[in-house]
Amino acid sequence: MRRHIRLAAAAAALSAVLATGAAAQQFTMKFGTATPKGDQNFWMEEFKKAVEARAGGRIAIKLFPASQLGAIPRQIEGLQLGTVEAWIGPTSFLTGVESRYQVMDAPGLFADWDHAQRTVTHESFRDEFLNLGEKKGVIGIGIYTSNPMSVVSRKIPIRKVEDFRGQKFRVLGSALEVEQMRALGAAGVPMPLVETLPALQRGGIDGVRSGIVVFVPFKYWTISRQLTEIGDAYIVPVAFVSVRWWKTLPQDLRQIMLEEARKLDDAAYKYARKQHQLFRGLWTKNGGELIDFPEAERKKLLELSRDVGAKVAARNAGVKAAYDKLVAAAGATRQ
Repeated sequence: MRRHIRLAAAAAALSAVLATGAAAQQFTMKFGTATPKGDQNFWMEEFKKAVEARAGGRIAIKLFPASQLGAIPRQIEGLQLGTVEAWIGPTSFLTGVESRYQVMDAPGLFADWDHAQRTVTHESFRDEFLNLGEKKGVIGIGIYTSNPMSVVSRKIPIRKVEDFRGQKFRVLGSALEVEQMRALGAAGVPMPLVETLPALQRGGIDGVRSGIVVFVPFKYWTISRQLTEIGDAYIVPVAFVSVRWWKTLPQDLRQIMLEEARKLDDAAYKYARKQHQLFRGLWTKNGGELIDFPEAERKKLLELSRDVGAKVAARNAGVKAAYDKLVAAAGATRQ
């Protein structure tokens, strides 16, 4: 009799273990990004630790940096289809999905990096902006400012505005960025990150417009040693999730994710600021030159591109509404 009791107890314990294991496998979140290291990777790693710790083993978050899930367009398609649960990167890459996301590329809206961060996280702007793509299959859960815009050029180092003229620059992907390059006499060529360095090596493009957070991990100094931080705009990554997948989650798990993502708005921004200085040092340590763009040239650049945001926004009522919201938030947070 006692033997039967022991066997029953053992079977019950085994069943509990199996049930716990099944619960742990209830949800899986594949989270991708294009960068091999940097603030986007920090965001994913911190999010994974915080959510898994609070979720009681109900979700496994698997991280895929350096475009391991495919080039950026393929990952975004995966978000819409539900085959990729999450992705983090600049909103420019989603303008083909939702054109209103491109307003983040408007030049000259922010006085400095702190102002950009205050603007994108302002209560009048943040949540509405993150939800713009819901009907297209994607929603944002976190946002922050990563790096000031910089350029590297293999053909002519950018020391003044005139140096842009006649060159082809890779841009992140929005019509607004293309228009910005046109205003400076250059051509903007949208291109996924994994294709950019080979294109620069082959001469398919003359330069790249991005941030030092990209140029250092991918060792751009092996192709072009001159980097100019022009600071006309800022890279603004958003952590996106697939709507199809998001709707399968219980409400309490969604709430955990939203809470932890909001905490990272500020944490990722502070991390990006610190890492920015580290990357500047690594650029020069590896033989690169950091070009100090003269203030007079920066003013000239901003004057040439002053109307770019409004001009592009005027072509589409939805984009104009989102742009006006961003401009209003920038006004409300200017000190």
